[in-house]
Amino acid sequence: MVGLLQQIRQTIRRERLLPPGARVLVALSGGADSVALTHVLLELSEHGGFSVVALAHFNHQLRPTANRDEEFCRSLASGLGLDFEVERADVAGYARSQRLSVEDAARRLRYAFLERTAGRRGADHVAVGHTLDDQAETVLLKLIRGAGPTGLGGISPRKGLIVRPLLEVTKQDLTAYLSDRGIGWMEDETNGDLANPRNRLRQVGLPELERTYPGATRAIARAGDSVRTDAEWLDRTADTLFRAVTHETATGLELDAVRLTAEPRAIVRRVLLMALRVVGGHREIGLDHIRAAEDVLDRSCGGTDVPGARLELQREKLVLSKAGALLK
Repeated sequence: MVGLLQQIRQTIRRERLLPPGARVLVALSGGADSVALTHVLLELSEHGGFSVVALAHFNHQLRPTANRDEEFCRSLASGLGLDFEVERADVAGYARSQRLSVEDAARRLRYAFLERTAGRRGADHVAVGHTLDDQAETVLLKLIRGAGPTGLGGISPRKGLIVRPLLEVTKQDLTAYLSDRGIGWMEDETNGDLANPRNRLRQVGLPELERTYPGATRAIARAGDSVRTDAEWLDRTADTLFRAVTHETATGLELDAVRLTAEPRAIVRRVLLMALRVVGGHREIGLDHIRAAEDVLDRSCGGTDVPGARLELQREKLVLSKAGALLK
């Protein structure tokens, strides 16, 4: 257990997740990962220079046991002498109204709640319980879907207010930590639903890989970390170029095609992705859409339609117009 705490402490220090004086809100679902995160951060905070200000639970109202989990989290916070914040939402209804998957809707509502709660509590960081196993699962799922380097980088240790101190430890490590201390947690009964791609990978795919190639989970997560560091540099470079070549118009964006085509393909694709997301209202953009935009940029075709936008090359400008704007 000392090794586990030391590993998490090293992650926090190396990634600069919780600097001295940090005030952290902990996202608590009731599952083993978030319960372990709560106890670990309380232990490390004694000499880590940061403080845990409250626990926050988001009730998705998607499972029959959702209220049970909420009460468990409330009781845990009370037993630890910590303030507790909770919010309930009709995730399924929100998903239908916004035409989102339930998973996407749940994530958006949950993180919005956590950011609002952090503001109320004066927290400058929100800790969530993603583990090394979650990282490996994410990298594999992205690979299966044909993602590029940014997707294959998996889960970032730090993004805005969100920090993930557990990314280098396994679920097995965490459940052993809890069992050693006699600490209970709640099980999510939907984790056994193999119709869910992540559950199927977690219950079947990764265990089979581990049997055939011992250490595969850790190696996949490590590869994701390596890809992520490279992708972050590429993204920063692309963001700088995007700002330099882009001009906002009444109907969308114009990009300097001459300057853009002089850049390496890896950077060009990132700039096109940024532009498509801005004009398309942050709709889901895939590689096929980026390639279609490249064809216009390379003069292989005169124009193309992608989710939420129309692209055309006009003289030396790549013009992106919001869908329907040309009809007005």
